Amino acid sequence: MTSAAIARDRLTVAIARDHAERVTAEALQRAQVKARAHEVTRPSRSRKLARDWGSGNTIVGMDARQLRDQARHLERDLDLADNALNVLVQNTVGSGIDVLAAPRLPGQPINRDLAAQIDDLWDAWWDAPEVTRLHDYGACQQLLSRTWFRDGEAYWQDLLGPVALLEHGTPVPYSIEMLEPDMIPLDLDDPARNIRQGVECNAWGRPIAYHVYKTHPGDRQGWSTETKRVSADVLHGIRNLKRLHQVRGLSVFASSMSRFEDVKDYEESERVAAKVAASMCAAIKKGNPDRYGENSGVGLAGEMTIAEPGERSLRMSPGIVFDDLLPGEDISIIASNRPNPNAATWRKEQLRAAAGGIGVSYSSLSLDYNGTYSAQRQELVEKWGGYLTLAERFIAMAVRKQRVRFIEAAVLAGRIRMPRGWELKHLAASTYVRPVMPWIDPLKEAYARGEAEDRGWTSPQQNTLQYGNNPDEVARQIEDWREQRDDVLPTANGAGDTSTRALVRTAAITAMLRD
Repeated sequence: MTSAAIARDRLTVAIARDHAERVTAEALQRAQVKARAHEVTRPSRSRKLARDWGSGNTIVGMDARQLRDQARHLERDLDLADNALNVLVQNTVGSGIDVLAAPRLPGQPINRDLAAQIDDLWDAWWDAPEVTRLHDYGACQQLLSRTWFRDGEAYWQDLLGPVALLEHGTPVPYSIEMLEPDMIPLDLDDPARNIRQGVECNAWGRPIAYHVYKTHPGDRQGWSTETKRVSADVLHGIRNLKRLHQVRGLSVFASSMSRFEDVKDYEESERVAAKVAASMCAAIKKGNPDRYGENSGVGLAGEMTIAEPGERSLRMSPGIVFDDLLPGEDISIIASNRPNPNAATWRKEQLRAAAGGIGVSYSSLSLDYNGTYSAQRQELVEKWGGYLTLAERFIAMAVRKQRVRFIEAAVLAGRIRMPRGWELKHLAASTYVRPVMPWIDPLKEAYARGEAEDRGWTSPQQNTLQYGNNPDEVARQIEDWREQRDDVLPTANGAGDTSTRALVRTAAITAMLRD
């Protein structure tokens, strides 16, 4: 036997052995699948098992850019998506999360003189906080939060003290530069330097620097792939994270995007179908086929025109009478099945499901406010917890960091003198005024808060903050108003009789409950 024949026989045996081992392994795997305890983990013809796409960073690297582009498309072309972002921004930051100075040492009262000084500087900085001077601080918060929700993340850079070619807009030398997530490349990976998707991390996974394009990659003029390294001490970001160890965020529309696209396509189809149905009104039936092609006779109430042999042109007009048809002809009105009576119900259920994925209430997303007071308030209370969670995260990741930088810049510039024994955290102590929960029945809500205050369950300052007002400013205005009035009821200490208000409220509550 030749060596070639021996080699061929050995190869045949090896192939057969490998095939047998593969068949055995597949059989064992199928047996393991069938032996799983949970039915949902068993694949079948009607159910496929989900694939494991790896870590959160792997998923972001595959889909983040496409999801971001699609979310921006929905915001541009679908009013429902635009309204969803408006609702999130309105209930998370509103017109802007205000910050009230409350500098104090632990266990000590607030230093009112220092608080007034900080508030004056903060009010001036509010008007021109960023490098372009196009937005006040409220608008900056709205843009940052909108970018965070739509794109999944938003970034800004702190600029303190003298900066080349930058003139700060206020006496406090501190400005911010807002950046879209496009400025940090998703495809920049360097394992040698521990760079993942443009974010440089230390051995524990903490971001220590960002690699940022020098110009926006979407600009048609002057864009290049050159990046610069910016320390995480001055460049900050807020991200929508769903997985541990994830460094880049995903859009809030990620889980509801397909449903929004379906609603958009369905509504477009229904609109086209309704327009086509409105253009079809009637048809002429001819009973005798021999009469096809005749061009004599009068058509519809004198509206018939004589065209080429075998052609007739009939035009509909309001109040038309079908009294001059040719022998054997009949008019049949084409019934239009539009608008579809089931379209509104289908759309409502789709929006109800999409609202849960985005994190907004169905009533706010669809602008459908039908329902009882109890149902409306229950929906509002449940969703307000989600809005409050987002607001707290935005404060922690954005507003508080910017506030601390502002105080630091004011101290370094000599605008604020730190008392002896104080630290920066004592000087930066503040109260953050979030958007207040809207009221469905203002009278009931006001009575409930007033009753809680009279019973000592809450303080007047807390109630004032719930209205979105500054308690100190309200107290000053009340004092000014008392000085201007002549009909204030005097008391033993010379102040207005505050118990009168409680008596009036108690009588009103009793009458309301009785009714």
